[in-house]
Order: sequence, then C-alpha cells, then structure tokens
Amino acid sequence: MTALESISLKPDAPPAKGSGSSRALFRRLFWLYQGGCAAAIVIVMFLAFLGEEFTLYQWIVLSLMTPLVVAGYNIPDVVLITRHHRPIGRALDMLDRGERPPTDVLAEAVVGALNLPFYSFMRVTFVHGPLVTILTAIVLPGANLLFGTEYQLWQILAFCATTMFFASPTHAIFEYFGVSRVMVPIIVRLSSAMGGVLPPEYQARLVSIRLKSKLLYLAIFVTALPLIFFGLSMVFKVERMLRLSGVQPTVGQMAPFYIWIAGVLLVCVLGSVIMALLTAQEVSRSASLLVSGMRDVELGNLEDVRIEVVSTDEYADIFRGFELMLEALREEQLILAISNDLAGELQLDLLIARIMRATTELLNAERSTLFVYDPKTDELVSLFAEGDLIHEIRIPSDTGIAGAVFRSGVSENIANPYADPRFNASVDRETGFHTETILCHPIFNKQGGCVGVTQVLNKHGGGGFTAKDEARLRAFSAQIAVCLENARLFDDVLSMKNYNESILKSTSNGVITFDDEDRIVTTNEAARRLLGVSDTLTGVPAREAFSGVNAWIAEQLERSDRAKESNLAVDAEIARAGDSAASVNLTAAPLIDANEAVIGSMLVLEDITAEKRVRSTMARYMSKEVADQLLEAGESELTGKDQTVSILFSDVRGFTTIAETIGARGTVAMLNEYFTEMVDVIFEHGGILDKYIGDAIMALFGAPFAGPDDADNAVRTANQMLVELAALNARRAADGAKAIDIGLGISTGDVIVGNIGSIKRMEYTVIGDNVNLASRLEGANKYYGSKILFSEFTKRGLTADHLTREIDLIRVKGKDFPVAVHEALGYRAGELDRGLGLMLERYAAGLAAYRARAWGDAQENFRLALQAMPGDGPSAMYLDRARTFAETPPTADWDGVWTLTSK
Repeated sequence: MTALESISLKPDAPPAKGSGSSRALFRRLFWLYQGGCAAAIVIVMFLAFLGEEFTLYQWIVLSLMTPLVVAGYNIPDVVLITRHHRPIGRALDMLDRGERPPTDVLAEAVVGALNLPFYSFMRVTFVHGPLVTILTAIVLPGANLLFGTEYQLWQILAFCATTMFFASPTHAIFEYFGVSRVMVPIIVRLSSAMGGVLPPEYQARLVSIRLKSKLLYLAIFVTALPLIFFGLSMVFKVERMLRLSGVQPTVGQMAPFYIWIAGVLLVCVLGSVIMALLTAQEVSRSASLLVSGMRDVELGNLEDVRIEVVSTDEYADIFRGFELMLEALREEQLILAISNDLAGELQLDLLIARIMRATTELLNAERSTLFVYDPKTDELVSLFAEGDLIHEIRIPSDTGIAGAVFRSGVSENIANPYADPRFNASVDRETGFHTETILCHPIFNKQGGCVGVTQVLNKHGGGGFTAKDEARLRAFSAQIAVCLENARLFDDVLSMKNYNESILKSTSNGVITFDDEDRIVTTNEAARRLLGVSDTLTGVPAREAFSGVNAWIAEQLERSDRAKESNLAVDAEIARAGDSAASVNLTAAPLIDANEAVIGSMLVLEDITAEKRVRSTMARYMSKEVADQLLEAGESELTGKDQTVSILFSDVRGFTTIAETIGARGTVAMLNEYFTEMVDVIFEHGGILDKYIGDAIMALFGAPFAGPDDADNAVRTANQMLVELAALNARRAADGAKAIDIGLGISTGDVIVGNIGSIKRMEYTVIGDNVNLASRLEGANKYYGSKILFSEFTKRGLTADHLTREIDLIRVKGKDFPVAVHEALGYRAGELDRGLGLMLERYAAGLAAYRARAWGDAQENFRLALQAMPGDGPSAMYLDRARTFAETPPTADWDGVWTLTSK
C-alpha cells in the first residue's frame, strides 16, 4: 500500500539511485513465479507423501530428480515472462532516464501491464502445467531404467495427475493474484505518464476476464477435477487395499461402491458448476443494473434511472449509495436548470420574480422572498408574490429575521417564528399570510460582501426545513448571487454603451470601429460627415469601404492589427463622394483584450482641412516649424506681450532707378524672384516674415517664440542672404539683367509683440525702439560702405562665433544715447586668405589709434587696410576722419560718438 500511494502521488518520479524500476519489476515477477512453483511442489510432495506409498529409495531419487524437472520447465516460463515484460520495461527505462516516452510506447506498456495477470494465468495453465506433467511422465519411468527405482504405473499416473489437477491450479491462482498486486503501482505510473485515455486501437487489445469465467475456472479446476481425481483414487485405493488383504471382489460386489462414488462426484461437480453459474448470473444481473443506471446518468437521463434494492448483500449497500448519489445529482441538475433559466434573464425586476418562483419549487415551500439591499436607503427591498399580484416590500436592513441574517451573514432555520423576538409580524398582518417556518440564507457577491438574503416560508407537508434544505438553499443562493451580479453587470454595460455612444456622437473627431474580421461595427456622425456618406456602413469590410485612392486607410488598419500597435498618418488626404478631398490626421489602433488578443480595431480621423488652410497661409509668413508651434500654442501667443526679439531689415539699393529702367512688369518679376530667395533663407533659420515694405523686408527672430539662438539666427540669415543674392545676381547677369544690391540692419531688444491694428484688420508685428534702430542701421550701410550692420545689443545676444568687426559708436536720428555698431562679415569668410584677414588686423589697429587720438598711426593703419583690401568702405571713411582730425583736432570732451543726421 505504501508503494502504491507513493507512485500514485508522484507517477513520474525516477527510482532511487542504483535501482531500475524495469529490472525491479522483472525480479518481482521472477520471484512470484518461483514462489508459485514452490507452493505447487509443496502441495504435490505433501499429497505424494500421503498416498503414493514411495519407498525411501524412491523418495531419494525423486528428490534428486526434482531440480532437473524444475530446470526443464523454468526455461520456457522465463522466456515467456521476459517477452511479456519487454514492452513494460521499455517504457519504464525511458521514464527512469527522465525521458518522455512516445504515446505508442506508453500505450503498449499500459496494455501489457493490464493484461499481464491474465498472461501469467494462461501461461501457468496451458504451458507450465502440461509441461510439468509431461516432464514428470518422462522422468519417473526414466528413473526406473537408470536407477531401478521400480516406480509403479499407478504411482506415475497418480503423481502426474496430482501435478496437473492440484499443483497447476495452485500455481496459476498464486501467480495471478500476486502479479495483479505488483502491477498496480506500475499501471498508475504509466497511466499518469501518458496523461490521457488509452487510444481505442489499444483498448481493443485489453483482455476482459468476466466473473463468470473466473467462477467456472474455480468450479472446474479447483473443485470438479480434484473431486474426480479423488473419486478415482478412492476406488483404486479401496481395490488395492482389498487385494493386498487377499480379497478379490467382483465387479458386481464393487458396483454399489462405484455407483456411490460416481453419484457423489456427479452431485458435487454439478453443484459447484451450477453454483458458479448462478452466482455469476446474480452478480452479473446486479452489475448490469448498476452499469445500465450509470449509462443513463452519463446520458443525463436521471429521471429514468430506478434501481430497487432486492437483496441484502454488498450490492444492496452499493444500490443504496447509488440512489443517494442519484438524488444529489437530480437536485444539482434541478439547480443548474433553474440557474440556466435565470441566467437568460437580465432585467432585474423580472429576474427577482423568477428567482422567487424557482426557490419555492426547489425547496417545496409555500412562498419565498428575495431581499436585495438598497445602499441608498439602507433598506432590504423585495418583490413579494401573492397570487398574480406583485408588491414591493421595503424594510430597514436591521429589522426582522431577514435583517438579522443580512447583518450577521449567518443563515437561520426557525421552526416557530412567532416565538422569535426578531420576527416582524407586521408583514403577515399586512399580507394576510401566516408564517409557520422560516429558512433564511444570506447572498454574497464575489467580493464577499452581503448583497441580500433569500427567505423561504412554510415547508409543504408540515415539519420544518431540514439540513438538506439548508444545503440546497446555500447552493441556490450562490447561483442567485451570480444571476444578480450578471443582471447588474448588464445594466452597467448598457449604461456604459449609452455613455460611449453619447461620447462618439458629441466628439468632433471621426471614429470608426471594426471587428476582428475588419468589418465596420460603428461610425459616428463626424466620421460619416468627413467621409461624405450618410449610411452607417455597419458590416461593410474595410477593403470595400476604403478602396481606390483611399485604399491606404485599409492598409494602415491591417498594418496596425499585425503589429498590435497604433499607426499614425499625419496630414493625409481622403477622397470623399461629391466633395473635395479632406485633410486628416489618421490614427489606426488595435483593440486588444485582457489576454493580449486583437478583438478589433479603431480609426480616429481628425479633420485638419481648415487648419491646413490656416497653416498654408501662415507658411507664407513663417517657417513650417514656427507655424506648427504657433498652432499648437493657440491664439494666446498672438496677444500683445513684451519679448526680446531680433529684428532684421533689408533694402534694395537704387530700386527706383532699376524700376524706371525695367518697367512695372519687370519690377514685379524681379521683386518676386528676389523675395523668394530671401524669404526662404529667413524661414530656413527660424525667422518669420513680418512684412514687405516696398522693396524692403522686415523679419523677426524670437517671435512668437523666443529662443537662445535668435540673435545668431538673425546674423546667419543676413550673411546667407548676401550669399544667395550673389548666386541670384550671377543668374541675372547670365540673362543680361542688372545686379541687385542690398543693405541689412539688425538690432535685438525688448519690443511689444502681438496683433496690432483695427477690429476689421489686424497685423501680427512688433513695435519698439529696437525696430527703429534696426531700420536706421540698414540705412547706415550707405554711409559706412558696408553690407550688414548690427547693434551692440545683438552682439551681446550672440552665443556662437561670427566673423565681425566693430564699426563705430553712433547716435542715430531721434535718439540721444550712443550705440556701438558692428559689421557682419560671415558672407566674406572665403576672403580671409586673400587680404581680408590682413585688412581686419590693420583696421583694428587703426580704430584703436583713432580712439586714442593718434591720428598719424590711425591714418597709416587705415591706409595699409585699404592696401590689403581696396574699396573697404569703413577703412576709407576712417582714413578721411583721421586726416580731418589731424588738421582740426576735436575738443577735449570728444567721446568718439558719431551722430547720423539722416535715416
């Protein structure tokens, strides 16, 4: 029993180290076989000792010859045992090595293990027994020839018959039951390793030994044949005894004895066989009734199963237990049927009424009531059945038996309610009903909270409710809890559905949902309006709804489903029926459940058609990035505010003369070509176009969004504009057109930024001193002979290295304070090795001498600067100033500031 329990708990556990379950099984089978042989030899020798009349010499020879006979019949028996063990051992060896045997190997082993007791029985009965008898019949006469033992014929025949009729059945029975016990844990282990039902083709190979066959074997081989042998040996012994006594009886004299022996044998043999057959028939009849009932139970026909107890044996107890099981199954089936009926009802009011009727039917009671807790009023609410009328009853949650059960969570079975102080008799008075017995049980939700109670009144047939009724109501209350939970969940889902539909209806974005086969489930009004359709498109496949130029939408949807992640298409176009294309931002997202399975998908369509028009308009004034930021920030960024901005002014030199020369159309064409190149440069460096002022351009850096590189971007833009202008002039020269020359001025500082203008027309621009200063610096280029001038405020805002030089301290018209002015030379960086570098060096030395009033040194350095870079405007200007001051020195309070008298 211990070994069986161990293997059944851990069927795949490997054997202990140093042992193999296959070899251990073979050894057990071998020693069981030897034990059966030993038992048979003992019985034969015992009977031979009592009746064979062997001499001492004959016993000695027989004892010496027995090992030869044993060796002779052992060989074929061991061969057959090995053959029967082989499929079982193969599977066990694989399990011992920790391998998973194939199913066919395990099935073959299970069949062999189940059939092995029968194989052992058949081997002993039809191979071992006859072989031992034959060997005995050969060995005993041989001993007479070899050793002169003088075994008598009757002794040889009696010994062979004893071997056949006594030893062989004893061995067969011993080995059959021994092998059956040994194979139990092996079968459990193999079946557990297979982990399933034996395949049908292997089940057909199982040998079924019916009880009738077993009883007939016992009647014939254990009773009938030994009795016949006993009768014949009795006749022989009596006649031998008489002859040895000198009496020679005739057949007539012995006839009564022969008849008596034959009659006793006949009655005993027929009695044993008939008893075996009748016992087998009785057992089979009872077993057939039980099997038939079990088949009906398997088919679900519980009401048709009837097994009457008509005996007092073990089957009577089995039948009683089976009937009890049937009764429990019928109750369970009734509960399941009622629960299934209730599960189809999702409307709470109707559900409660049906629950009351089902509970009354289940417990064979007069009336039942379901109280549901209302947390809003702290009351137990019921629907009470009275005939065809249904009334609502409300009681405080701590009143009466129902309230006590609800508060305590413990069921109550009360035989005399009126004697219980908790009973509220007012309900009986109101309804006219007399309560005799009460069974009340709490109802718990899945979180363990009490949500109500079930109360059953007045058991039919008198008496109170039993413990079985309590168990039934407890089981049914659990089903009621599930039904109530489902009904409430349905209400919640319905509310959520209505809520979601309201959201979809009110949202401005188009939303389309699809099932797991990419068929449209829902479309909101915004989606239908965006697609230009009036139909809901429910059930239409995505490939059909989005075809032609819109096929990319279905592809986005399929790609999203495959990757299980959202796909975004920005600024895409959707062709719609009878209308122009719509611009959208489209998001395709899979709908994934809690098990990570795709249950559908969704499209969200954001209509950006109007926004795109605004963006397109804004792109004329600023770069795409700035426009995107401005749209994202909203209108608040366009209101007036103080902000540090770098302002750039550019102006075409000699524009009036050029316009008069090339005419109006030529002027427009030239300006369009020029503005295109310049504005692209402004956008490239994050600036916005404030306005065109005739042939002049005003650009802003740092509006509407300030950045750390605004001053750098303004200076880079000015340098790049001159580079692009040179390329433009090269193209114009190739066409025979006159070159364009421009000047640029930059200043940085706090200005007012925002929408400025009238209510009817407004303009986003900046105003402030630095705007004017940038404009003055653009004009100052004419005086200094430079291209790009920027203020000291811009200089302080630079964060990167730029090729620049200081030009002057000037006081522009309309301002009292001086401003340091610098020139940007980044556009001439390629000339550093061609004189520009030397010029800047001499220029810086000349400016230092100039401010130190060393007029001679200043003149010399500026002369060398012009020599290094002829035509340098600032060097020529300072050379003239130094000559003038050398002739007429300035006053002692001269501060080096130059005042510009023109714009």
